[in-house]
Amino acid sequence: LMQNDREAKAMMVRILSVLPLATGALCVLIVLIGAIGYTSSPEEVEVPIPPCPLGGEDCKVGMNQDDLSIPSSFMLLNVETTMHWDHPDDAWVGVVDAQTAEECPPDNQGLTDCTASDMTFLAGGPESTDTMVWDIEPGDVRFVTGGRTNTLTLETNIVTHFYHVGLSVIPMLLLGVVGVALCLSGVQMAFPLRFTKKDEG
Repeated sequence: LMQNDREAKAMMVRILSVLPLATGALCVLIVLIGAIGYTSSPEEVEVPIPPCPLGGEDCKVGMNQDDLSIPSSFMLLNVETTMHWDHPDDAWVGVVDAQTAEECPPDNQGLTDCTASDMTFLAGGPESTDTMVWDIEPGDVRFVTGGRTNTLTLETNIVTHFYHVGLSVIPMLLLGVVGVALCLSGVQMAFPLRFTKKDEG
Protein backbone atom coordinates (compact mmCIF):
# COMPACT_ATOMS: atom_id res chain seq x y z
CA LEU A 1 0.00 0.00 0.00
CA MET A 2 2.79 2.41 0.88
CA GLN A 3 4.44 1.68 -2.45
CA ASN A 4 1.18 2.39 -4.29
CA ASP A 5 0.71 5.57 -2.27
CA ARG A 6 4.20 6.82 -3.18
CA GLU A 7 3.60 6.03 -6.84
CA ALA A 8 0.27 7.89 -6.76
CA LYS A 9 1.91 10.92 -5.17
CA ALA A 10 4.72 10.86 -7.73
CA MET A 11 2.19 10.67 -10.55
CA MET A 12 0.24 13.60 -9.07
CA VAL A 13 3.41 15.69 -8.80
CA ARG A 14 4.24 14.93 -12.43
CA ILE A 15 0.77 15.99 -13.50
CA LEU A 16 1.06 19.21 -11.50
CA SER A 17 4.47 19.88 -13.07
CA VAL A 18 2.69 20.53 -16.36
CA LEU A 19 1.47 23.90 -15.05
CA PRO A 20 4.88 25.55 -14.47
CA LEU A 21 6.23 23.90 -17.62
CA ALA A 22 3.38 25.25 -19.74
CA THR A 23 3.56 28.72 -18.15
CA GLY A 24 7.34 28.85 -18.56
CA ALA A 25 7.12 27.71 -22.17
CA LEU A 26 4.51 30.42 -22.83
CA CYS A 27 6.82 33.08 -21.33
CA VAL A 28 9.71 31.91 -23.51
CA LEU A 29 7.44 31.90 -26.58
CA ILE A 30 6.34 35.48 -25.84
CA VAL A 31 9.99 36.51 -25.57
CA LEU A 32 10.78 34.92 -28.95
CA ILE A 33 7.80 36.58 -30.61
CA GLY A 34 8.67 39.90 -28.96
CA ALA A 35 12.26 39.67 -30.19
CA ILE A 36 11.17 39.00 -33.77
CA GLY A 37 8.39 41.60 -33.64
CA TYR A 38 5.75 42.51 -36.18
CA THR A 39 6.03 44.84 -39.18
CA SER A 40 2.84 46.38 -40.54
CA SER A 41 1.93 46.78 -44.19
CA PRO A 42 2.79 50.20 -45.71
CA GLU A 43 -0.01 52.77 -45.77
CA GLU A 44 -0.25 56.09 -47.58
CA VAL A 45 -1.63 59.46 -46.51
CA GLU A 46 -1.74 62.82 -48.33
CA VAL A 47 -0.09 65.76 -46.57
CA PRO A 48 -0.40 69.31 -48.04
CA ILE A 49 2.89 71.10 -48.75
CA PRO A 50 2.95 74.63 -47.22
CA PRO A 51 4.36 77.17 -49.69
CA CYS A 52 7.71 78.70 -48.76
CA PRO A 53 8.63 81.64 -51.03
CA LEU A 54 11.06 82.97 -48.39
CA GLY A 55 13.96 81.26 -46.69
CA GLY A 56 13.19 77.82 -45.24
CA GLU A 57 13.65 78.99 -41.65
CA ASP A 58 11.26 81.93 -42.11
CA CYS A 59 8.30 80.00 -43.53
CA LYS A 60 5.28 79.01 -41.50
CA VAL A 61 4.87 75.41 -40.46
CA GLY A 62 1.73 73.32 -40.90
CA MET A 63 0.37 71.16 -38.07
CA ASN A 64 -2.42 68.60 -37.73
CA GLN A 65 -5.42 69.69 -35.67
CA ASP A 66 -5.59 66.93 -33.05
CA ASP A 67 -3.17 65.37 -30.58
CA LEU A 68 -1.98 61.83 -31.10
CA SER A 69 -1.98 60.23 -27.64
CA ILE A 70 0.51 57.42 -27.00
CA PRO A 71 -0.60 55.37 -23.92
CA SER A 72 1.82 54.65 -21.09
CA SER A 73 1.62 50.90 -21.87
CA PHE A 74 3.93 51.61 -24.82
CA MET A 75 6.77 51.66 -22.28
CA LEU A 76 6.68 47.85 -22.48
CA LEU A 77 7.00 47.91 -26.26
CA ASN A 78 9.59 48.95 -28.79
CA VAL A 79 7.64 50.66 -31.56
CA GLU A 80 9.46 52.24 -34.49
CA THR A 81 7.61 54.13 -37.21
CA THR A 82 9.22 54.84 -40.57
CA MET A 83 7.83 57.52 -42.90
CA HIS A 84 8.86 58.29 -46.46
CA TRP A 85 7.53 61.16 -48.60
CA ASP A 86 7.71 61.64 -52.35
CA HIS A 87 8.51 65.41 -52.49
CA PRO A 88 11.72 65.69 -50.44
CA ASP A 89 12.93 68.70 -52.43
CA ASP A 90 9.79 70.67 -51.62
CA ALA A 91 8.89 69.75 -48.05
CA TRP A 92 9.84 68.00 -44.82
CA VAL A 93 7.82 66.16 -42.15
CA GLY A 94 8.40 66.01 -38.40
CA VAL A 95 6.97 65.16 -34.99
CA VAL A 96 6.75 67.59 -32.04
CA ASP A 97 5.38 67.47 -28.51
CA ALA A 98 1.68 68.34 -28.38
CA GLN A 99 2.45 71.25 -26.03
CA THR A 100 3.90 73.02 -29.08
CA ALA A 101 0.30 73.60 -30.20
CA GLU A 102 -0.26 75.89 -27.18
CA GLU A 103 2.26 78.41 -28.52
CA CYS A 104 1.79 77.57 -32.19
CA PRO A 105 -1.90 76.66 -32.70
CA PRO A 106 -2.88 75.73 -36.27
CA ASP A 107 -5.61 77.70 -38.01
CA ASN A 108 -8.51 76.18 -39.95
CA GLN A 109 -6.16 75.35 -42.80
CA GLY A 110 -3.63 73.73 -40.50
CA LEU A 111 -1.07 76.53 -40.80
CA THR A 112 0.66 77.93 -37.69
CA ASP A 113 2.29 81.33 -37.14
CA CYS A 114 5.50 79.58 -36.10
CA THR A 115 8.59 78.62 -38.07
CA ALA A 116 10.76 75.53 -37.79
CA SER A 117 13.23 77.40 -35.55
CA ASP A 118 10.44 77.85 -32.96
CA MET A 119 9.95 74.09 -32.57
CA THR A 120 11.81 71.21 -30.95
CA PHE A 121 11.48 68.05 -33.02
CA LEU A 122 11.13 64.56 -31.58
CA ALA A 123 11.78 63.14 -35.04
CA GLY A 124 12.18 64.46 -38.56
CA GLY A 125 12.19 68.21 -39.21
CA PRO A 126 13.93 70.43 -41.78
CA GLU A 127 17.16 68.41 -41.50
CA SER A 128 15.44 65.24 -42.69
CA THR A 129 15.67 64.34 -46.36
CA ASP A 130 12.95 62.01 -47.61
CA THR A 131 12.68 59.64 -44.62
CA MET A 132 11.90 59.92 -40.93
CA VAL A 133 12.35 57.19 -38.29
CA TRP A 134 10.45 57.79 -35.06
CA ASP A 135 10.84 55.70 -31.89
CA ILE A 136 7.40 56.05 -30.29
CA GLU A 137 7.27 56.82 -26.56
CA PRO A 138 4.29 57.54 -24.28
CA GLY A 139 2.91 61.08 -24.48
CA ASP A 140 0.93 63.43 -26.74
CA VAL A 141 2.42 64.49 -30.06
CA ARG A 142 1.53 66.34 -33.25
CA PHE A 143 2.74 65.97 -36.81
CA VAL A 144 4.13 69.04 -38.56
CA THR A 145 5.30 69.79 -42.08
CA GLY A 146 6.96 72.69 -43.82
CA GLY A 147 8.06 73.79 -47.25
CA ARG A 148 11.68 74.19 -48.25
CA THR A 149 13.18 77.38 -49.65
CA ASN A 150 11.44 78.74 -52.77
CA THR A 151 8.70 76.10 -52.66
CA LEU A 152 5.60 77.45 -54.42
CA THR A 153 3.94 74.16 -55.35
CA LEU A 154 0.37 73.47 -54.27
CA GLU A 155 0.84 69.73 -54.56
CA THR A 156 0.55 67.28 -51.69
CA ASN A 157 3.12 64.93 -50.28
CA ILE A 158 2.27 61.25 -50.45
CA VAL A 159 3.63 59.98 -47.13
CA THR A 160 4.12 56.22 -46.93
CA HIS A 161 4.42 54.90 -43.39
CA PHE A 162 4.72 51.57 -41.60
CA TYR A 163 5.66 50.48 -38.10
CA HIS A 164 7.61 47.71 -36.42
CA VAL A 165 6.59 46.63 -32.92
CA GLY A 166 8.27 44.28 -30.47
CA LEU A 167 8.92 43.93 -26.75
CA SER A 168 11.38 46.29 -25.09
CA VAL A 169 14.52 44.87 -23.48
CA ILE A 170 13.48 44.90 -19.81
CA PRO A 171 10.17 42.98 -20.26
CA MET A 172 11.96 40.45 -22.47
CA LEU A 173 14.64 39.87 -19.84
CA LEU A 174 12.09 39.51 -17.04
CA LEU A 175 9.88 37.14 -19.01
CA GLY A 176 12.91 35.15 -20.15
CA VAL A 177 14.20 34.68 -16.61
CA VAL A 178 10.74 33.78 -15.27
CA GLY A 179 10.10 31.41 -18.17
CA VAL A 180 13.38 29.53 -17.76
CA ALA A 181 12.90 29.33 -13.97
CA LEU A 182 9.39 27.92 -14.36
CA CYS A 183 10.54 25.36 -16.93
CA LEU A 184 13.36 24.20 -14.67
CA SER A 185 10.95 24.05 -11.75
CA GLY A 186 8.53 21.91 -13.77
CA VAL A 187 11.31 19.55 -14.85
CA GLN A 188 12.49 19.24 -11.25
CA MET A 189 8.95 18.39 -10.11
CA ALA A 190 8.47 15.78 -12.82
CA PHE A 191 11.93 14.25 -12.54
CA PRO A 192 13.36 15.16 -9.14
CA LEU A 193 17.10 14.96 -8.78
CA ARG A 194 18.34 13.13 -5.72
CA PHE A 195 21.77 13.77 -4.31
CA THR A 196 23.29 11.06 -2.15
CA LYS A 197 26.23 11.54 0.14
CA LYS A 198 29.18 9.22 -0.28
CA ASP A 199 30.09 7.15 2.73
CA GLU A 200 32.99 8.69 4.60
CA GLY A 201 36.06 6.65 5.40
